[in-house]
Amino acid sequence: MMHSVVPSEPESLEIQAHEAWEAGRLKEAFRLFKHAVDLGATECLLNLGYFHDTCIGTREDKVEAMRCYKLAYRWGVSAAASNIAVLYREQGKPRLMFAWYRRAADMGDGDAQLELAKCLLDGRGVRRSPADAKRHLRRAATSKLITLDARNEAHALLGQLSGARTHRASARP
Repeated sequence: MMHSVVPSEPESLEIQAHEAWEAGRLKEAFRLFKHAVDLGATECLLNLGYFHDTCIGTREDKVEAMRCYKLAYRWGVSAAASNIAVLYREQGKPRLMFAWYRRAADMGDGDAQLELAKCLLDGRGVRRSPADAKRHLRRAATSKLITLDARNEAHALLGQLSGARTHRASARP
C-alpha cells in the first residue's frame, strides 16, 4: 500500500506563501509566511525578514527584519547572516558588516567569501589585506554555495590581483 506524504500545516503555508509571492500577491504571501513562522516554521524566518527588509507585502521595518534574520541565523541559515551584514552596511557599521559576512562565509556561503574579499581589498571594517582577500576569492571561486555572478566576479578579481602582481614584478629591473 502506498501512502502519500501530506505536508504539515506550516509546510503547506510555506508552499502557499511561495505560490502567492510568485503570483504577485505580496500581502497574502507576507501573511502566509508570518502565520507559518507563528506555527513554528523556522525555515520561513528568512523570507519574513526579507519582506520586512525590502517592503514586500508590508511596510518596511528594519528592526523586525533584523530580528527575523538573527532568529534564522540561529537556526543555521547562512543567507540570514549575509542579510544581517547588509543591514549593518546600510547603517554605516562596517566592522559589524564584516563580522557577519565572516559568519556567513564560515557557514559555507560563497557570496559572503566574495564580500569578505572586497572588504579586505578596500579596508572596509577591517585592515586592508590583499593577501587575505585573495584567499577568500579562491574560496569563493571554488564554493558550491555561490551565485554565478559572484563566482564570475571572484574570478575577475583574482585575475586583476594576479595581473597586478605580475605587472609589478615585471616592471622591476
